[in-house]
Amino acid sequence: MKDNNLDISYQNNDIILKSMAWEFKDKSLKFYGINVPKIVTVIPANLPSIEVKEDRLDFIFLLEDDSLLHMEFQTTNKKADIKRFLQYDTRLYSKYEKTIRTVVIYSGKIEEAISRLDIGSIIYNVEQVFLAKYDGDKIYEELNEKIDKKLRLTDIDKLNLIFLPLMGSKKSSDEMAIDAVELAKKIEDEDEKTYIIGALIGISDKFLTEEYKNKLKGAIKMTKIAEMLIQEGKAEGKAEGKAELIIKQLKKRFNKIPEFYVKRMYELNVDKLEKIGENIFDINKIEDLDKYFNDN
Repeated sequence: MKDNNLDISYQNNDIILKSMAWEFKDKSLKFYGINVPKIVTVIPANLPSIEVKEDRLDFIFLLEDDSLLHMEFQTTNKKADIKRFLQYDTRLYSKYEKTIRTVVIYSGKIEEAISRLDIGSIIYNVEQVFLAKYDGDKIYEELNEKIDKKLRLTDIDKLNLIFLPLMGSKKSSDEMAIDAVELAKKIEDEDEKTYIIGALIGISDKFLTEEYKNKLKGAIKMTKIAEMLIQEGKAEGKAEGKAELIIKQLKKRFNKIPEFYVKRMYELNVDKLEKIGENIFDINKIEDLDKYFNDN
């Protein structure tokens, strides 16, 4: 069981999604060379067939033209990465049946990467943004001055602040993530501050070292986002306890449960777990659980 201390991780999914939705909604990304319609909202990327422990999609956005924008934030440029994105997109299409545009945003340390994969019957292409061309140190100073003078941040200012940890800089991405959060903390509007910090956590989580994750925890203490993360951590702890109990009950009935179902059980919220608990005796085969996983 988890404790209820501040836990910064991708498991704080609802908060991260709300942050990304708030900060990216109705915004154009053409400034960064991403020529897609405006973002309508961010949607959950619930693809249970991805079983590799550390592999996950970064963010999926619904666009104005009803297509999907699959956005990945990368600090590596391996061939394995684009193969993984292809797997994600085929599963995304299987779930949503919408056109998918995949954009890979690379950190300031990367200046080139594979963008095309030809495997015969499938030719897969991704768009790329190399943030190396953006002077993160200069942008930091400009944003710092603007925030100190209490000037209104434009949409581009806010996106620059969120992308700051991945831009070219004399500092490491880890250090820039902390600097960006400290800068965001000076924003007077509490809602704006909260959602920018949440978006920064969502983007930075993938590359931060444990040392800097701990520093990030210290940096966001006493902020609204920290309070939200703690509350969600408590809810996750409660859900995890219920999941463990139901798994024990199911094991008594079926002796063995496929690992896929065990992993999915831990992803459910308290309400769905309670529904399974209430109907435990109506589950005649393990596949009966599918309706609870698919019921949105």
